[in-house]
Amino acid sequence: MRQPSKLPPQLLHRPFSTAEARAAAVSRGRTRARDLVSPCHGVRTDSTDPDTLLSRARALATVTDAVVSHLSAALLWGFPLPLASTGTAVVHLTSQPGRRAVRRRNVVGHQQLLAPDEIVTGAHIHCTSPLRTWFDLAGSLSLDDMVIAGDFLLRRRNPLSTLQAVDAYLQTRAGKAGYRNATRARALMRQGTDSPKETELRLLLLSCGLPEPGINVPMLDETGGWIQDPDMSYEREKVAVQYDGGHHAEPRQRRSDIFRDERSRDAGWRVVVLTQWDLTPFAPGLEPTAVTRVRAALLDRGWTPHPPRGAELVRGEAAQLTDRPSDRNGR
Repeated sequence: MRQPSKLPPQLLHRPFSTAEARAAAVSRGRTRARDLVSPCHGVRTDSTDPDTLLSRARALATVTDAVVSHLSAALLWGFPLPLASTGTAVVHLTSQPGRRAVRRRNVVGHQQLLAPDEIVTGAHIHCTSPLRTWFDLAGSLSLDDMVIAGDFLLRRRNPLSTLQAVDAYLQTRAGKAGYRNATRARALMRQGTDSPKETELRLLLLSCGLPEPGINVPMLDETGGWIQDPDMSYEREKVAVQYDGGHHAEPRQRRSDIFRDERSRDAGWRVVVLTQWDLTPFAPGLEPTAVTRVRAALLDRGWTPHPPRGAELVRGEAAQLTDRPSDRNGR
């Protein structure tokens, strides 16, 4: 079978528009050859390229010059999202005022003003910045999910932003759509977390009336030597809370965890180790075992619950924190 002719160098290894092909004197028949595919109308790319969100966004950017935004930008940045929001078949694109919102198959087009510092230019596409992406999620995520996404911005390793930057940015967005949900989430966001599950567990404990734990606060022995940074802890009661994800089942990690917890107990700490099973009630109406076990540990160490501040206030706070999906990506 005859091999397709070689493409001009300027069209190799990237998506290109049919207009670019015509300008490079590539025939219409060549653009329909079997070694090329059309990821979207008016664009061609190598048939061996993987079909990913990034490749589709890159193809669309070739003909729209729009900025990848909202849920699509969140996925590219790696934000932990509810499973219902992690589909990659649809690409969200934002056009600046003066340009029409993109209207194409499998595209959600937006039109809004983006400041220069709200756009990050990558090797292949323009994408909304982490802060702008987080703010735009306020229109589609629950309060809990906004807090989890916000904690991801402020994570302990390789953070994408700081609390000071979040506060400064929110001041510029006052009165905009999503501002109220974003400011409510900001009040619950904390720096220095290691995983979305830690945030989910913290919100669960708070919603059930338990005190707020410290996050990754160093645990020291009597001589000041470092023992560990527990996921969450109550220093006054000397209660440490560890959330063990799936990788903790690996033999090497398990041995490390056992040694870690033995040293903590030798230093006088009570260690509560939790998993996904502890976050999910066994039946409707039952309290998650995570709450039961942490409360029991605190009470055993002398913690006294504060009297309710009013039934309506407590119910209102709990209602804001109970919309919790069963799983998320990035765990």
